[in-house]
Amino acid sequence: MANGTWRSCAANSRQRPPSWARRRALSISEARRPPLRAAGGALRVFNRSRKEQRMTRICIVGAGAVGGYVGAHLARAGVDTTLVDAWPEHVEAMRREGLNVSGMNGMDGAGAVQAKVRALHVGEVAQLAREAAFDVAFIAVKSYDTAWATQLILPLLAPTGCVVSLQNGINEDSIAAIAGWERTLGCSVSALAAELVAPARIVRNSPLGDEKKWGMRVGELHGRVTPRAEAISALLAHGDTSRVTTNLWGERWSKLTINAMRNGVCALTGLSGKQRDMNEVARELTIRLGSSSIRVGRALGLALEPVGGLDLDLLARAEEDAAAREAITRMILEVANSRSDGQRPSMGQDIQKGRRTETEYINGLVARRGEEVGVDVRYHRRVNEIIGRIERGELVPSPDLLAEVMG
Repeated sequence: MANGTWRSCAANSRQRPPSWARRRALSISEARRPPLRAAGGALRVFNRSRKEQRMTRICIVGAGAVGGYVGAHLARAGVDTTLVDAWPEHVEAMRREGLNVSGMNGMDGAGAVQAKVRALHVGEVAQLAREAAFDVAFIAVKSYDTAWATQLILPLLAPTGCVVSLQNGINEDSIAAIAGWERTLGCSVSALAAELVAPARIVRNSPLGDEKKWGMRVGELHGRVTPRAEAISALLAHGDTSRVTTNLWGERWSKLTINAMRNGVCALTGLSGKQRDMNEVARELTIRLGSSSIRVGRALGLALEPVGGLDLDLLARAEEDAAAREAITRMILEVANSRSDGQRPSMGQDIQKGRRTETEYINGLVARRGEEVGVDVRYHRRVNEIIGRIERGELVPSPDLLAEVMG
């Protein structure tokens, strides 16, 4: 599809945009930035010139670190929220104790909340058919579970209801293939690092977002600001700073870049996030991964957005430019010092707990798209392959594996 056709398609909310995975896309430049609403603040994200859209019944499929965090804050704010999860012990603990979210400084830390929640096991979802339909369903499961999670909740949506991806990776096209493009939105979780440490217990390991580093960025696939996007942003603002973006695809690839340069390195080395950034070889690998991912995104025609406290132009040059590499190194160390010592990104947590990772949807995705557009993605390919071997029990996570990736 020609770029001009994409512009016409994106400008018309009644037409669905082409799949990002198969067609080059030029995103619309951002026209408006709805005002900030900090967690617990009173400022609403709505544009007063538009009709407000109420979102009164919410379902979150996947009550892990991110889904549980959002659900706890919605419930604490009095929003009618149902959490659905596949881990029986977690569901039972949530029913019994509610959800306990602590911050970096315990219950006095950023994002801390204790909330009673309604929790259902995935096997109990059928009983919801007797209740009022949901206005919005957040999909917060692993990327490889996207299809069944969408199919599970779709019959329970109101006619005007929508589905929002609250995930790593880029899964909006998979959701849209099931729910419809007109019913699908996405949210880039930009500043939230959290971990489900035990049933009904979540720890947030990062500060709240602000106007320079937004916590949540919600967007329509066609790139326009709509009342429902603003309403969803207002919901998410109960737990972190939130805004509506007109460049969801650029936001998504920018966040994918951060995940691709951090998640996989922790998964294959066994290091925490801070240990990774303090290790010279691991840090060099993260820079190479980030640099090549940005080049892939730009080759796909995406307008990338600032994310992760890093200058993306510098990062794109850092693999070849010594001055850019030095500047990015300083930024990485600054970000590392703002996080807790024990923080591990999701794939590092998965390996530690013996679970399947999302590597095929993060480093694997960058590798596949990079090969399509002719960008050197050797490091993404190697990281993806080694993590696959770790998942199969052929290798054990270790910093020693860095030599195999970098060689």
